[in-house]
Amino acid sequence: MIVDHLRYDEVAFKASHNSIDRRASIVDQLSGTGGLVEPCRGLELDLVQSENRFEWRIQHGARDHGPELRNVLDEIAGWARSSDNWRHPVITIHFDLKNAHLDHTDFAAVFDAMLVDVFGRQRIYTPGEVTGHHEDLVRAARSGGWATFARLRGKFVFCLSGNGGRKVAYARHQPRDRVCFADYPGSRPARRKGNRVFANLFVAAAGYPASLGRYRLTPGFVARGYNIVTRGLWDLSVSGGASFLSTDVLDKREYSLSGQGFAPRFPVA
Repeated sequence: MIVDHLRYDEVAFKASHNSIDRRASIVDQLSGTGGLVEPCRGLELDLVQSENRFEWRIQHGARDHGPELRNVLDEIAGWARSSDNWRHPVITIHFDLKNAHLDHTDFAAVFDAMLVDVFGRQRIYTPGEVTGHHEDLVRAARSGGWATFARLRGKFVFCLSGNGGRKVAYARHQPRDRVCFADYPGSRPARRKGNRVFANLFVAAAGYPASLGRYRLTPGFVARGYNIVTRGLWDLSVSGGASFLSTDVLDKREYSLSGQGFAPRFPVA
């Protein structure tokens, strides 16, 4: 399936929901191995920060003491640098912030520096690259500012989710210099200005189909549907034009896009 000419916001990606809780390892999820029907092109890492320092563990569900974030990121970066994967399709990682200790501005500097140290600046696609000469990220995205799928091969996109105060402060602080994007509740109308273009949508919410319809008609925004656990919700997300289909089901063929983990976001009728 050819999507190289499509912009990032015009492609749909299979993603794992609560990635650390899936039976397949993170590397298996990225590679499409370990019994998966296709690779995941998106991950979600739930982050719990230490109270007195900028250190994080990935914790969700039954995992009361999950792995250190830095160790998992090193594993992902190692996978990406291997000779088999160095030109991988763009990978998007959502960081679900479960708490927000210490100063927000200090968080932005430390978190960004860590990601650059692990992955290298050249492998990260940032909000500033989308914004370009435009006044802000939203105006740029609405004007077609996203790079194409082809240009993003070998790169990562990072997005902060979860704790509202922290991600809002992050997106507002020197937005052109930030390494991560930041999301907002997708039940709200699409913005006309500002620095957040990732919409986060709970698929079991009553307004989910209407929200997807709104983003289908609004260019430039990236709509993530999460907690897809039934075939009906998967089909609704595909037909509705979700950008990221964040699912717990990774090993059933009916929960796949193309066998490659991506497809055009807007199916041809």
